[in-house]
Amino acid sequence: MSELKGKRALVTGASSGIGAAIAKELADRGAHLVLSARRKAALDDTAAKCGGAEVVTADLGAPGAAQSVWNAATANGPIDILINNAGFGYFRPFGSIEAARDAELVQLNITSLVELSRMFADHRRGRTERAYLVNIASIGAYQSVPNMALYAASKVFVRNFTEGLHDEWRGTQLSATCICPGGTKTAFHEMAGAGNYSWIANKSMMTADEVAAISVRAMLAGKRNVIPGFMNKLSCWGVRLVPRWFASWMSRRVLGKPRPGELPSRTNTGSAA
Repeated sequence: MSELKGKRALVTGASSGIGAAIAKELADRGAHLVLSARRKAALDDTAAKCGGAEVVTADLGAPGAAQSVWNAATANGPIDILINNAGFGYFRPFGSIEAARDAELVQLNITSLVELSRMFADHRRGRTERAYLVNIASIGAYQSVPNMALYAASKVFVRNFTEGLHDEWRGTQLSATCICPGGTKTAFHEMAGAGNYSWIANKSMMTADEVAAISVRAMLAGKRNVIPGFMNKLSCWGVRLVPRWFASWMSRRVLGKPRPGELPSRTNTGSAA
């Protein structure tokens, strides 16, 4: 496959998980990659698996980092594809961990995503070539999630923001696609302090490669919003039929209890969206 030959793609959160899998999918389709994440060694490993890529080491959870990443990404040419995948969450009651992590979550999951999306839109203004924006949300965007209240709320923002852009850009050279994965076999769960899931949650788990393939196909088709996996689609459809409090109660039953112990530090450990 070479339909993306000559296209330059910036993928954030590309050191592992869904981001790394999307990077490989884009590379297989001929795109030239610019990969960004916090962990240089893991990022270099992804680049090698993709046959080579430009690498930008940065923490988008820090204010001002989005501009630095964008400047580095566009230094050698225009960006035709932006994959906003970087993000993290925690599976703990709100207020039970340090407030700094809340601020970092909002910065990474919302603020940096908006900043990069704006830079991409400004960058493409006046260009006639087809260009793609993909923002990674979550099935948590469809309901409240106890013990992941802030994470799920941040993904509601991502979903609504991206769908709004899709409709604004209809009929133009720009396309915006929101991807709402469910549970995915990545390092996210360990980082979030989660994993004591019910059989339903474990049964619906997908691999990062599966999510990546669906995501890139949805991007190329110009889809508005895609939920990978039948069980995840069924879950998001089903919450429309029940009271919101009941959907929240069910999510607590499905996800189980937070795992005991301290959360891993994001300074030394990778996260996945």
